[in-house]
Amino acid sequence: MDFLAAYDFTSLVWIALSLLLTAMAKGGFPVGSIATPLLILLWPGQNQAARAAVAFMLPMLCVMDAGAFVLYRRHIDWARVRAMVPGCIAGVMVAAGLFISDKHALIEITDATLRIAIGTLGLLFTLWFAMRKWILARMEGTPAPGPKACFAYGLTAGITSSLAHAAAPVMQMVLLPQKLPKMRFAATNCATFFVLNLIKLVPFVLLGRIQPEHLKLGLVMLPVIPVGVLAGYGLVRFTRDHHYAAFIHIVLAITSVVLIVNGLRG
Repeated sequence: MDFLAAYDFTSLVWIALSLLLTAMAKGGFPVGSIATPLLILLWPGQNQAARAAVAFMLPMLCVMDAGAFVLYRRHIDWARVRAMVPGCIAGVMVAAGLFISDKHALIEITDATLRIAIGTLGLLFTLWFAMRKWILARMEGTPAPGPKACFAYGLTAGITSSLAHAAAPVMQMVLLPQKLPKMRFAATNCATFFVLNLIKLVPFVLLGRIQPEHLKLGLVMLPVIPVGVLAGYGLVRFTRDHHYAAFIHIVLAITSVVLIVNGLRG
């Protein structure tokens, strides 16, 4: 395990914590929004930390999605998942166009730019959380969106997920107004991200963004995933109150501001 020499003990602990939070979110307990920004801030080798952290996380997300899929498979509303897929594919393709090799790039995405983008998405996530009750009160009883709306939501989810694994607010905007039972909501959300992350794997692999070192580190961290998924699944079944969410979003806001400042400094 010579590759672990690049990571000190503190870095490994923070990476494991980020994976645990993400796995809990995949299990249905929404604490994963902080994971990617936190991982970027604490990733060793800060030159390409944003690119590396996002790329490292994708295969891990796919493993988490598979575990959550097994737990929730009987509750999934596949009609709602299928409605999002065309837009998701288009969004992933748009995002992939931004990461083509520098020789053919349409727009150069530097690590600083990616930090700013991820920080901005984090702040928008926090704003969404703060205003969610007000927004949903005006969307109460909304039926499932039509094909055009689903495509637009899917397109947005594909882009934000490819850039920063930050499409959770988009899916919440789609599903929460429909007042689904909590298990169906969690299952449909899980299945949509399962499909979306599998789609994202194709351009990530073709563009060489996933490195062998990422996969080796992921194997070392693999035992964290079932613990997190099962913990999240248990908590979503048996908890009613989510006072913890305010703390998570305060941390997310602070982390996002730090990412933006770091990005602006280059």
